[in-house]
Amino acid sequence: MVETGPVLVDHRERSSGIPDALVAAGVDVRLTDLPVGDYVLGPGLAVERKGPADLGASIRDGRIFDQAVRLQSAFPQAVLLIEGEPSGFAEDAWRGAVCRLVEDGFAVLHSLDVEDSAAWIVRLAKRARRAAPTVRTEGPRRAPRHPSAQAEVMLSIVPGISPTMARSLLAAFGSIAAVAAAAPEGLLQHPGIGRVRAARLAEALHHAYVAPGDREPEPGRPDRGTRLPRRWILAGPGDVEALSFDRRAIALRALRSAADGTQLIDGLTGEVVEARYD
Repeated sequence: MVETGPVLVDHRERSSGIPDALVAAGVDVRLTDLPVGDYVLGPGLAVERKGPADLGASIRDGRIFDQAVRLQSAFPQAVLLIEGEPSGFAEDAWRGAVCRLVEDGFAVLHSLDVEDSAAWIVRLAKRARRAAPTVRTEGPRRAPRHPSAQAEVMLSIVPGISPTMARSLLAAFGSIAAVAAAAPEGLLQHPGIGRVRAARLAEALHHAYVAPGDREPEPGRPDRGTRLPRRWILAGPGDVEALSFDRRAIALRALRSAADGTQLIDGLTGEVVEARYD
C-alpha cells in the first residue's frame, strides 16, 4: 500500500483508466461525486485533469477558467494536469491559455499518458499527506494588530491573491490605497499579476458597495438554490463499498455501527473527519 491518504476520484474519471492505475499502484481510491476537481488528494490539494480533447474544448468555451476559479476557491492548492497534446487546437492558443492560468496562480503539470498521470497523482498524494497538519486548531483566530499585517490580510481575501502576493504588492506600491490608485497597466507589470488578478483587485477595491440582501449570485458560482449538496463519505476497510450521505449527522450515526477501521470523509476536501476503532 502506497503511503497516502484516501484519494477521492470523481465518477466521471472512472473510464479514464487512471483510477485503475492508482489501485494497481496501491492507492486507496474512493469513487464519489466531487463538486469541483477530478481528484482530491488531501485536505488542501485537488487536481483537475484535462485530456487532449477536453483541454481544447474547455479553452474554446472558457470553461477551464471558470473551473480554475472554483477550484482555487475550494482548495489552497489547485493543480491542472494536462495529459498528452491537445488535438485540433492551435499550439499558440492552448499554450497561451495555460500561461494565463499560471499567471493567475494555477499550478500546471504535463503528463505523457494515463500511466504518467497516475504517477503524478501518486507523488502529489504522498506530498499532500506529509504536508497535512497533524494538530487541528480550534477556536477563532486573533486578528493581527500591526497595520501592515492587517493590510496583508485585507488584500489576501481577494480570490487569487495569496498572502505572499499581498506582501509583494504592498512592498511594491507602499499601501492598499496606492494599490487601489494604481493604473491597470501598472498592476499588470507586477510579477504574477495577469489580467484576471488585476480585474479581481479592481472589483474588490473599486466596486460600489451592495447590501447583502441586494447581491446577485457570485460570478462563476452556482446559485445557492442549485448548488450541489455537500457529501459525507463512509469508507470501510478493504473492498467494502463506500456509502455517501448528504447530512453529516446521519453519516456519524452510521459510523457508530460500522466495521472497525471505517472512516468518515468530507467529500469536498477529502479530510478524514472521524474514524471508528474498537
